[in-house]
Amino acid sequence: MKCYVGPEGKTEFLNTSGDVPLVVDVLRASSTIIAALSSGAEKVIPVEDQDEALLLGNKLHAITIGERHGIRIDGFDFGNSPTEMLDADLRGKTLVMTTTNGTRVMVEGGIIASTLNAGAVADQVRGQPHAYLLASGAPLKSDEDRYAAELIERITAELINGMGVAPAVHAVSRSSEGALLLNGIRNSASGRKLSTFGFGEDIDLICTAINEYTVLPVYRNGLIQLK
Repeated sequence: MKCYVGPEGKTEFLNTSGDVPLVVDVLRASSTIIAALSSGAEKVIPVEDQDEALLLGNKLHAITIGERHGIRIDGFDFGNSPTEMLDADLRGKTLVMTTTNGTRVMVEGGIIASTLNAGAVADQVRGQPHAYLLASGAPLKSDEDRYAAELIERITAELINGMGVAPAVHAVSRSSEGALLLNGIRNSASGRKLSTFGFGEDIDLICTAINEYTVLPVYRNGLIQLK
């Protein structure tokens, strides 16, 4: 499993790899993007700088998503929460998004991946060389994203062995190894911090709704839209 962590890893990937890129910030940017597009949003525009994001959002009359260190940024419509996206009316809307880590590791052609679309992602990349660009909550450390990537890898292996997507997702997520990975996400430093901030529903969704949102968001030309 090839993994590149944080902005440094993104630079290394761009300089050395021709693999299909999978962008993973399971807690929570990639999960939020998947939830937003599943709820009918037309596109998500990721922006690294929060001031630029707010200016662009106002210019486009877009919905703004802003988060730093787990908390919604003042002046933005939403924080970085997949459950908020599922509850909002986003049909046909443009979203401008800035987050602590996830919006810093976008690369051209990157498939946005999470537990929420793990089976769809595995089905898309099976048999293809691929690599994971992991967001980093601490310097070059991204435990929960490695666990999510490993979950996708295990589903991919089952697909290669001839299993269908739904059975593969069920088998992996219900296995002892899958349970360890999902518990690892829940009990990671980021998972525990988000729970203390009151985002337990987000953690529950991410750790239980495995492949319930079978969309494939792709980053191209500065936009994330469904493939």
